[in-house]
Amino acid sequence: MKKIATLVAAAALSTVSMTASAWWGGPFNGLGDGFGNGEGSFSMNFSSRSHFSGYGDGYGYNQPYYGYPYPGVYAPAPLTEEQQQAMEQQQKAFAEQQAKAMQEAVEAQRKFAEQFAAQPQPFVAPHAAPFELPADVQARRDEMQKQMEARRKEMMERVEAQRASAKAQQDALRQEMEKRAPAREL
Repeated sequence: MKKIATLVAAAALSTVSMTASAWWGGPFNGLGDGFGNGEGSFSMNFSSRSHFSGYGDGYGYNQPYYGYPYPGVYAPAPLTEEQQQAMEQQQKAFAEQQAKAMQEAVEAQRKFAEQFAAQPQPFVAPHAAPFELPADVQARRDEMQKQMEARRKEMMERVEAQRASAKAQQDALRQEMEKRAPAREL
């Protein structure tokens, strides 16, 4: 089996190396311009085929290339004395303007806080009366609460009785086991 696999791999490799071909042609002018075609095939119970063609101008981003270097970024010229003074005055005016705006905002917040604290009572909607249940509904509600409290009390008494019973059974079992323990040691 290993020999067959090696033989198939060697045949496939030789087939690929014999049938692959490519043609690159076109006017290469030394500036990166050119075009080309390529084709390849491979067969071992399946086949693949491709065809590609390309063209490049050597510069990228759809820009023409005339053999000149890529333009660099230039630094701005230094500011004159008058321009520097004008810029300093603008920065100073802006800083004063911002300080004044901040002071006004703080003052507005302080006034709002004073007005809010001066309100004597919270807002109450006009024509709003406190909600009261009708007398018969309130009586049924009170009766249900009494029944629930009585059931809860009864349930808690049962739980306590079950705990006491379980504790008594546990103590009796423990005493019986302690009586048997000396008999085992012999």
